[in-house]
Amino acid sequence: MIFHPTSNKDVFHLAPIPVYKRVYANDIITNKVYDFGLCFLDTEQKRMGQELPGQYDNERQDNYEVNYDRQDEWVENHELQPIGSRFYVKPNDFLNAENPDIEVIKRRIETGFIELVGFSKPKITESWLQYYEPTEGRGHNAHNHNRWQHEEEKPKMYSGGYYLNDGNPIKDHPYSGTFAFHVRDSKYFIRPKTGMLLIWPHDIVHSVAPFYGKEYRAVINFNIQA
Repeated sequence: MIFHPTSNKDVFHLAPIPVYKRVYANDIITNKVYDFGLCFLDTEQKRMGQELPGQYDNERQDNYEVNYDRQDEWVENHELQPIGSRFYVKPNDFLNAENPDIEVIKRRIETGFIELVGFSKPKITESWLQYYEPTEGRGHNAHNHNRWQHEEEKPKMYSGGYYLNDGNPIKDHPYSGTFAFHVRDSKYFIRPKTGMLLIWPHDIVHSVAPFYGKEYRAVINFNIQA
């Protein structure tokens, strides 16, 4: 077991970072939101944040326009540098869509945050639903969710994902679509499950291995803070 139990059955310690993990198994709400997202988002929105790990991603690079002050030399007086690429498609703010089933998912996320952090009235600042196509091998290189503008950092910032469908990953590729936390030179792997909710401190580096499966994998990613 890579997650060490605590007095709360859904809160665990990971080396020894506090992580929230709960699975809503065989849940009709999860399935309904999966179907809603397929119709609600366009193709570009469904791919927000996805990359082709370990290779040059022509589609991503050909569509990217520099949207920040790209200096040759600069100084930052802190140690909270963001790791990873900047997105080229804006978050689709899926959790703001007017839909009663999405409201249930939001309440589950907020409840999980309160159990993990102990602060009431959390705020979901961004959210984006991704659909990983079964045969393209897309994932996400190692990154964290630190803010690109340091003045936006808050004391209690967390990130997470809610899996609407695990995509039935192929079994002859042991790492297909695995999620990993990168902590002190080790990788802590998790096989996502349909209905799984994960919440962790936003500065923890994590990645998603290339996904190959039998159907779309869908995950709602989010940032949340007190």
